[in-house]
Amino acid sequence: MQSQSNGYTALHQAAWHGATLEVIGLLLSLGADCRIKTTDKGLTASNIATINHPERADLVYALTERRLTIAQLIRKVIASKPDLFDAYDGNQVLADRFIGSFGTDPCPEKADKLIKKIEASFRSLTGTYITSSKKVVFSPAKGYELQVDTKFWKSQFFPILSEFSAQSALTPIEKEWAVVSDLFDPAPEQFGLRGDLFLWMEMRQALCYVPVPENPSDLAGIIKSAFHALTGESLEKREDFCISRFARGGMSSGGIDCSFWIEKFIPMIEQRLNWLQSMWGH
Repeated sequence: MQSQSNGYTALHQAAWHGATLEVIGLLLSLGADCRIKTTDKGLTASNIATINHPERADLVYALTERRLTIAQLIRKVIASKPDLFDAYDGNQVLADRFIGSFGTDPCPEKADKLIKKIEASFRSLTGTYITSSKKVVFSPAKGYELQVDTKFWKSQFFPILSEFSAQSALTPIEKEWAVVSDLFDPAPEQFGLRGDLFLWMEMRQALCYVPVPENPSDLAGIIKSAFHALTGESLEKREDFCISRFARGGMSSGGIDCSFWIEKFIPMIEQRLNWLQSMWGH
């Protein structure tokens, strides 16, 4: 609720006074809206935090306006309904493919547009329209047959998805469904060499299934392993190199700066996880 005098909400007040992350996390979990602006100066809570507490990078991060991506929304649905899928359920395999397909696509404001995007992805991944009554069966290994049920998506999954999508701009990152790639947002303000941006994009996609670790220090090992898997090089060498698939504008465009990953990126996401854990601790 906004005050009548200047339009301040509880979130604005918390930003003004430099509240702890635990308090901010509680307010966000209760549905506080980072988008609301004051009526006197048109400031969001993040604006106020930046002005009053420029040293509080944690506060600005916590109050930055975000809208869940489609992949995050799907993960939230799955986490909220632990009995949604059966054992050896083809629907679960398809849900995982949706997560990988949509990556960082923002959730549309209207639920019908979201459903249409899912239906289009369903068609591209299964070769079948979701309105069809045809059975979708695939065998990932000999002796195992998995089935996708179109009725499940229409009558069970979509209603839950639509309900959650209505709150996608008010839903913070939650412990139950957070993955490492969630820590990549927002992107670093500056990358080392030109190839680092493209590697960052690939790594964000690759880590969209990896749950955030309990200990932020474990993130270093995860990033180093992903780095090696995607580049064939070790971060431990601390030597810059070039990735040919990124070098479309000349060799310099594919350059990778190892110091960026070791000295800037890894500490940044470790810090973000620390902040999120403080917000979850409410």
